[in-house]
Amino acid sequence: MPEKPIAAMIEKIAKECEEANADSWTITKIVKELSGQQTTSLRSLRKAALKLLQRLDPKAASIYASFQKMQVRTSKQAVEGFDRGNIIKSLLHETSVPRGVAEKIGREVEEKIKDLEIESISTALIRELVNVKLLEYGHENVRNQYTRLGLPVFEVEKKAAQTPYSNKAIMSEFNLLRIISPKQARMHLENEIFIAALEDFCTKPVATVIVAKPGENARQTVFDVLERARRLERLFSWRPNISGLNLAIAKGNNRKTVREAADLFSKAAKACFLNAKAIPAFNTLHLFEPEQFAKSRIDKEILYLAANSLVKSASGERFPCFESCVALDSKYKLKALKEMPKTFLNCKNNEWGLVNGVAFEGSGLCSFTGLNLTAVALANKGSETGFFEELERKAKVVSQLDEAKRKSLLGRDYVKKQGILIREQKSALALDSLIEAAKIVTGSEQDSDALAFAERILPELKKSLPESFVLAELKNKTALYRFSQQNRKSFGAKPRQSPEEKVLRKSGAVCKSYCFAAKAEDRKELAELVEGNVRIIELKD
Repeated sequence: MPEKPIAAMIEKIAKECEEANADSWTITKIVKELSGQQTTSLRSLRKAALKLLQRLDPKAASIYASFQKMQVRTSKQAVEGFDRGNIIKSLLHETSVPRGVAEKIGREVEEKIKDLEIESISTALIRELVNVKLLEYGHENVRNQYTRLGLPVFEVEKKAAQTPYSNKAIMSEFNLLRIISPKQARMHLENEIFIAALEDFCTKPVATVIVAKPGENARQTVFDVLERARRLERLFSWRPNISGLNLAIAKGNNRKTVREAADLFSKAAKACFLNAKAIPAFNTLHLFEPEQFAKSRIDKEILYLAANSLVKSASGERFPCFESCVALDSKYKLKALKEMPKTFLNCKNNEWGLVNGVAFEGSGLCSFTGLNLTAVALANKGSETGFFEELERKAKVVSQLDEAKRKSLLGRDYVKKQGILIREQKSALALDSLIEAAKIVTGSEQDSDALAFAERILPELKKSLPESFVLAELKNKTALYRFSQQNRKSFGAKPRQSPEEKVLRKSGAVCKSYCFAAKAEDRKELAELVEGNVRIIELKD
């Protein structure tokens, strides 16, 4: 039943027009016109109201427009229009102040913000203005209830220089204020891009992979790799990934020792990482000897046994700390697997490294940025020239963002001391939708047309980005939700219903330059996908 929310939105707009000094006749006219609108977007209704005001009462339109320009940066990393009702609600919710006082303070703070003639304000600054008003009216006890606890910027800078300081709220605000440019911050808040682990932007690289090395014995090998992972965990936003553990425990050990080491790893990992992060870390097991293990003379049967044992031990855990991934260089190596993991890394043509779901030739990610490609397409529907021009501008912003992060991290002594080589790390640009964006721009619903256009998008992006960048599918649920909500709000767009991997896998050019996960129904389809260039394959349950 959409009537009620539309009526409530129109009533809200009528009140806003009244506060902009529009007369009752004008407001009645606007309400009547808006009632015939089909949209359910408050933003669209406000735009329509402003157009009507500009025709009926230009002076009121000017005031109304200034109201709409005022944006509030919230603690949820979003931008919303200013509404003094939120001040009143928060005062009544958080303090014992009477409603009359809350409404009076809400009005006066709103007037003060209008006098400042600023287009953007944070909830923290609004809270400060409210606290001043509370003190002016002698409500010191209420002010003590409402005040915000935090640190001065100087103190935050000092802490961030000495250690990877972890306070999500404070560091997110600090990075938006001091490290990230206003343009980049606005794009993140308005969901044009998504900066992963914003709170760690100036203090930690995003992800790394640890290559397991053979110790004195299999047991020591397990403890050594977990100790390194535990030590590095605090220096990266996402939990470290592990590579080649089956190779390391297989070297020089017998079947019984290998099985015991696999069980030990599963139990010890759980003890080390009790609070496993939502973004998965991978334990990549190899059915071949990669370059770093070349000429190590590992018994193939023991190597396969180690891989199967590690997959089995992880599958026995309800919430494993590391997701098992098997890397293979030939479809024939699948015969060696008795235990099937969910994820496979296809190294038939390249020895990829797997870092939190992104496969590339490298061992770590400095930054990870999501791009709302669907929004770029919706804003340039039917205009290929406009689409590529805006894509180039977006890529430039992402490059500058990555450069700012690298510059900050190069100055951190605690990063250098752990041997983390920021200059050698890659960075990822993840796209929310490649095929859907192509369909929107071209206006064609044909998969073949969309795939042909997608093949043009990827090289254009690569050309606009530094060589350190890898292009990947965006799988971050928070980013996808934010993008979807923004596109619905701005363009009335419905979220994409079906996955794109079945279309993407048909293009060798896309598979070669874009990291996405293809889905295999069974072993037969898995073997077929290994023959192609697709980097990550997920076996359906």
